[in-house]
Amino acid sequence: MNRLTLRRVLARIFVGAGLIALIAAAVYALIPFARHAATGLNYPYTLNYGEGPLLDQAIRLARGENIYRADLELPPYTITNYPPIYVLAQTPFIGAFGAALWYGRLITLLSTLIAALCIGLIARAITRDNVAGLAAGLAFPAIPYVFHWSILARIDALALAFSLLGLLLIAQQPRKMWALIGAALLLTLAAYTRQSYLLAAPLAAFVWLWTQISFQRAVGFAVLVGCLVIGVFVLLVVATQGGIFFHIVTANVNRLDFALVEFYALEMTQALPIFLIGAGAYLLIGAAGGRPAWWLVAAYLAGSTGAALTISKIGSDVNYLWELCAALCLAFGALIGMFARWQWGFIARALLLIALAAGIVMAADFSASKYQPIMEARVRDPERMDRLIETIRANDAPILADEAMALLALNGKPLLFQPFEFSELARAGVWNEAPFIEALERGDYPLVLMYQPALNPELRFERWTEAMLRAINDYYRPAFQAAEITVYEHVTR
Repeated sequence: MNRLTLRRVLARIFVGAGLIALIAAAVYALIPFARHAATGLNYPYTLNYGEGPLLDQAIRLARGENIYRADLELPPYTITNYPPIYVLAQTPFIGAFGAALWYGRLITLLSTLIAALCIGLIARAITRDNVAGLAAGLAFPAIPYVFHWSILARIDALALAFSLLGLLLIAQQPRKMWALIGAALLLTLAAYTRQSYLLAAPLAAFVWLWTQISFQRAVGFAVLVGCLVIGVFVLLVVATQGGIFFHIVTANVNRLDFALVEFYALEMTQALPIFLIGAGAYLLIGAAGGRPAWWLVAAYLAGSTGAALTISKIGSDVNYLWELCAALCLAFGALIGMFARWQWGFIARALLLIALAAGIVMAADFSASKYQPIMEARVRDPERMDRLIETIRANDAPILADEAMALLALNGKPLLFQPFEFSELARAGVWNEAPFIEALERGDYPLVLMYQPALNPELRFERWTEAMLRAINDYYRPAFQAAEITVYEHVTR
């Protein structure tokens, strides 16, 4: 056996062992992921505050209503914080099945799987290595923040799927005009699903085109994306009489708390240390080695890190970290692919695959300890919701809710007030809460359903202003509590 043959045999053995470890770890993570997804799809009630407003918007859009009203001085006091694509995607289901949360969650779940597939295909395209692609794609569903958010009826997974599909076209076919046009359309769809997706993927596509083709091609692509985004925005501004600008720009004025950045940065070092080390190693080694793939990965990491820093907004959650998590998986895959053509690189590849397997197990264990209990607590004894639902159905009078907003939409009741959104607008001086406070005092809203979880008793102070809470305390009395939701009734004086 000559040296070349021996090296090939050893490469197959070493890399094969690494792949076995990776696949075993992926199965370890994917089994609870599948159970988590099935639980979420089958649970008919609220899992997250943001699900209610999005369902209400889909219902109103299906009726042909303008979900971006320009005048918010009069009720209903509702805000549509995001562009319309995700809400629009739910409207066919509204007509076919009525109001429900399962199809919004199904869109999220399928989008998560598409995103994982795209991460793997992008890694394969830029490294020309199947193992790198497999590793990058399998890692993504194991990320705790992906595990937690992948079954909520929220916009983020669809936005990520669109953006990664666009980036995939650029990575695979940077010289084809049809690919550039398709990518521009997909990136525009991503931006009109969540506006923050205008940064990371477009930046990575621009840098990739610049380094692989020419600066002129990159600028032409940027102009195409810019024209599409601006053109659609102008049409929407006209159609909504300026309302969309207020809703998705002005109304996103949440206060900042940089302690949130510190908290999640520390948590990521605990949950994803191997992913972070791998991404850092790739940035350093790739920069020194001058690999072409480095430019796309580095740009995507930079853009997604910038987007992740907006988690400092009060009320933000782990969905702000999704692009960064996708970038970490892509970087680790690229790191594995970097050693594919090194003479003895199979040793490094095997070690990296085993390290990634360990990282996936650590991530899955973190999900099991932090996020799985949250789901279990939410879905335990659905009958706890029965009294709330009976109360909602039995009252024709206007009802206010925070966490239970989805219960209103599910039972044919309109959303009349979004507490967190308008509390932030009031604190920022953008919205005058005085008429609303007077309405509370008069009893215009006879029932208020307030979520007061035992593990987060201060949550009401985030979602309601002091003036609102004072009015509820003075003019309402608690009638009963179910599923950690207190029902307050207005008291006639």
